[in-house]
Amino acid sequence: MLSFIHKALWWELRMKLLASTILLLFGIAILYFYYFNIILLLIGIFCTLAGIYLCYIYIVNRHVNDSRLMQILLKDKKQIVWVYSIVTQRMPFGFQIWNAGTFYFKLIDGDEITLSIPAEQLKELSESLNMLLPHATFGYSRDKEQWYMANPELLLQHREE
Repeated sequence: MLSFIHKALWWELRMKLLASTILLLFGIAILYFYYFNIILLLIGIFCTLAGIYLCYIYIVNRHVNDSRLMQILLKDKKQIVWVYSIVTQRMPFGFQIWNAGTFYFKLIDGDEITLSIPAEQLKELSESLNMLLPHATFGYSRDKEQWYMANPELLLQHREE
């Protein structure tokens, strides 16, 4: 079960690394072609530095097993009280070009962790998480959001008393 989550975390990390590399290359291109324009030069410097910084962060944190979500799933699953997903459809001019899915893991301390995955994998990951987290509430509703804001423990399915 965790292998699917591991794969999703790995995919998300690679997408972030790709985006930061593109930002870095974009900044270098601006610096190379527009060095005579001070405004574009500053934009190029900012993009280059941001790309370098983000690449560094993602390279240093390249071990998926060290991520916060994996640590919680391996050591203390009870921290996760509510899980839901949202599908985002990109449809410029009415043509669907991209579906993206985001899982939200709401924690008992009020914090949240998000995981972006392809929309086609949402159902499979949701089924795995249902088996892995039987104590958590699944799905989004306004009532659940209000319960979570009031007291995250209200969303635990099998409270120990």
